Amino acid sequence: MRFFFLFCLLFLANIIVSQEQLGLRLENYAGVSSLSINPAGNLSNPLPWDFNLVGAGIYFGNNYFFIKETNTFDLITNGSGSSFFFAPDLDQSIKPDIYVIDFFDDGNNRFYSLNSFGAGPSFVMKIGDNHSAGIFTNFRAVGSALDVPNEFSFYKYDTQPLFEPFSVGPFQGVFMSWAEIGINYAVKIPTYAGYVGFGINVKHLIGYEAAYVENLRPWVHTKLPDDIITISNGFGRFGLTNSNLSSGNIVPTGNGRGFGFDIGFLKVIQEYENSYRFRLSAALLDIGFVNFTKNARAHVVENPGTFQLVSQDFEQFEGIDQLENMLRFFSQESLGDSLATLVDDEFQLALPAAISFQADYSFTDHIYLNGILVHRLPTKALSPKRESILAAVPRFEHRWFSASLPISLLNWKELRMGFAARIGFLTIGSDKIGSLIGKSDYTGSDIYFALKMSYLDLGFKLFPNMGRKNQKFGNKKNVKCYF
Repeated sequence: MRFFFLFCLLFLANIIVSQEQLGLRLENYAGVSSLSINPAGNLSNPLPWDFNLVGAGIYFGNNYFFIKETNTFDLITNGSGSSFFFAPDLDQSIKPDIYVIDFFDDGNNRFYSLNSFGAGPSFVMKIGDNHSAGIFTNFRAVGSALDVPNEFSFYKYDTQPLFEPFSVGPFQGVFMSWAEIGINYAVKIPTYAGYVGFGINVKHLIGYEAAYVENLRPWVHTKLPDDIITISNGFGRFGLTNSNLSSGNIVPTGNGRGFGFDIGFLKVIQEYENSYRFRLSAALLDIGFVNFTKNARAHVVENPGTFQLVSQDFEQFEGIDQLENMLRFFSQESLGDSLATLVDDEFQLALPAAISFQADYSFTDHIYLNGILVHRLPTKALSPKRESILAAVPRFEHRWFSASLPISLLNWKELRMGFAARIGFLTIGSDKIGSLIGKSDYTGSDIYFALKMSYLDLGFKLFPNMGRKNQKFGNKKNVKCYF
């Protein structure tokens, strides 16, 4: 039964798998990449326009299990030809081609988090001296299961005495993937000491795959011999899209539509024209929802009595294409009817809403220090939850290259260090550089890149006043064409 519950807890984390890609989004030359952290971000860009060709990033992390002494590149290079063993089941010495999976036993609640993005063709441009507008396309896949009760930690549950009931409190896990097509507009309002700016992103959302599970009130859980459990006073809900529940290739299927927006503000204190000493900003991010109305199933389990689940009965359902049959069997076992849990053929999920604050200080024309806080917003709606991050990001910034060293505190618990660099039109980085190099207990990783085409001086301007006058940013000379 312990592996049945391991499957349940990891279900969302195994569908797909960033943090905030700090090295990609914070510098003044970030252009269209800055819009996801603050819709007004392009107002401080020294360049007239920025065109993103392609970009991608992936982050995943957890505090449930870890792989001993490895890193991302090691797993990619050697993992496919190696064997993986659970530490509690290991009865042999560790060999070079063996990876050992162990579990945390520190008394904390458990979390799983995964966040990936793919940035498609996107463009942002200055219009005159005080306006900026753009269009962007993204694909995103976000999942989270936060505050999973410690009672389901591997060692805690494995050593739980038989016939001894314990309470399982509320928790929630949600996964959602979607595409977004958005427009951006920002305006600059000059002030005596600089300017203030306001920006907004408006996004049309296309929902693809989604899944969720939520325990709505404490249930009483009891382990019995032969991998049998009983659940009393169960009340929860779960749902999923089923357009790719087959052993064949995954085919992107639009299963829902929705709407979202971001709004941002910034205040810039300029030391001289077109540069600044200090910049403050704030933003509301990912306010919105997706209604999944195609290939969707919503289930509710409410049983104030007691029902029993036998682990061996679920072993007949092998493969993802058997998931629907397994859910019907679960409905039969919990409510006495194979269709009793199914309550609707649609459901709604909210976006991973957050609030962001930034302070950016310029020591010289090229050296900056950014402080950023991104904190998830509480919501009653079902949604994947964004991780909270507090970070300090020193950076060296130049028109043709930059480097930054993000130092972040994740969820107020885990301290991480990253590194990112931009050479001309290519940016690559990680907010958790230790997961890529060296060998340690591996709990997740983070990596991202973006390929862009920046300002080309073609000898004419679409708008007569577009761009910067008397450029004094960076090296204080007119910006030259990189290509």
